[in-house]
Amino acid sequence: MVSEYKIQIKGMVCDRCVAAIREALQELHIPVTDIRLGEVTTVSALTPPDMEAIARKLEPLGFTLVEDKRTRLVRDVKMLVEQVYSGEYDFPDDFRFSDVVVDHFNRDYSTVSQTFSAVEGITLEKYLMEYRIEKVKELLVYTDEPLSSIAFKLGFSSTAHLSRQFKSITGLNASYFKEIRREKLAGRGKP
Repeated sequence: MVSEYKIQIKGMVCDRCVAAIREALQELHIPVTDIRLGEVTTVSALTPPDMEAIARKLEPLGFTLVEDKRTRLVRDVKMLVEQVYSGEYDFPDDFRFSDVVVDHFNRDYSTVSQTFSAVEGITLEKYLMEYRIEKVKELLVYTDEPLSSIAFKLGFSSTAHLSRQFKSITGLNASYFKEIRREKLAGRGKP
């Protein structure tokens, strides 16, 4: 994904502002590569919760985050992805994420997808698949759910489809992550 991420900050006017921002971000454990008047460069893209924490931390200091419409749209798309692929979503038979995007944002899917790609440097479809595979890995390691149940929860058309996508993206079989779970559980039982 994106290796650097720039945050625009309103209200920075001097070197003391830069120092105050640096200190605030260190307290939040946000890895920063550069701070200039009006702009902070972080090591990687930040999650919506990170951005909210930064906004809350900076507000009492007199600074505000400046977020353009494209960045806000991408953040909102990522939050929608988290909601839909949380494992709690009830996927209808004819489910298409593009339809959810159109309904949710009241915008043409291609416009949202192009904006996402321009801002993130990755297609929305690839982001979706990588997100879902990360969720699969999490469920394999931290739950005892069978792969068929995980496939259903995350909207894959079949267990075979999930397995193919998983192998394609990770280079590993799902059984590798099940083994990690077994090792974790066996490690807990030892004195």
